[in-house]
Amino acid sequence: MTGKLKSKEEIVKDTLQVVFEVNEPFTFRPGQYFFVNLPAGRKQFSINNSPNQSNILSLATRLTGSDFKNALNGLPAGADVELGPIAGVFTLPEDQSRPLVLIAGGIGITPFMSMLSYIKEQNLPCQITLIYSNRNRQSAAFFNELQELTRLLPNFKLILTMTDDPDWEGEKRKVDADFIREYFPDVNKNLYMVVGPPAMVEAVERALLEAGVEKENIKIENFTGY
Repeated sequence: MTGKLKSKEEIVKDTLQVVFEVNEPFTFRPGQYFFVNLPAGRKQFSINNSPNQSNILSLATRLTGSDFKNALNGLPAGADVELGPIAGVFTLPEDQSRPLVLIAGGIGITPFMSMLSYIKEQNLPCQITLIYSNRNRQSAAFFNELQELTRLLPNFKLILTMTDDPDWEGEKRKVDADFIREYFPDVNKNLYMVVGPPAMVEAVERALLEAGVEKENIKIENFTGY
């Protein structure tokens, strides 16, 4: 399918949000990803908007200076871009009776933004805790939007941790086994969904297992090459 570049914006330092408008039918589930095909290559990105925005595919990505990211950042408004396919199984569970613990590192927040937006719009009764880890406040994409969701979603708890920010007065620890046990004493009551850079995902999965979480209660998604 073909999409037109509707808008692009640097939402925090070195993080670009790109919105495409697609004028043909498509569907997706919250948490899925899509491919962007440019002359500089082909990359997959999590969709960060809700499926209720039927003509929109939105992504957010770190600007790394790669040829592909430079080409994406250089697209002019209205440019036609080949998109798709849409794929992925790291999606909002259909059974929403079980508490969810979402753990995101950096730009790994994007699939969770799609899920949370959908939950708000559909007024779903999900009980959700989001742990969002960044180095500092300045690099935390969607910080304000998440703060707003804490006011709009009665069953949503947000835990922000900034691991290298001397000015941050909140949580600063990395997500280790003690962190998990402290916030979730009954560890296997929840389903844990973890997404971010591979090293972070591996470390968090190891922490969850060390804390006593059974492996079938953990879903992971790696962001590679972003």
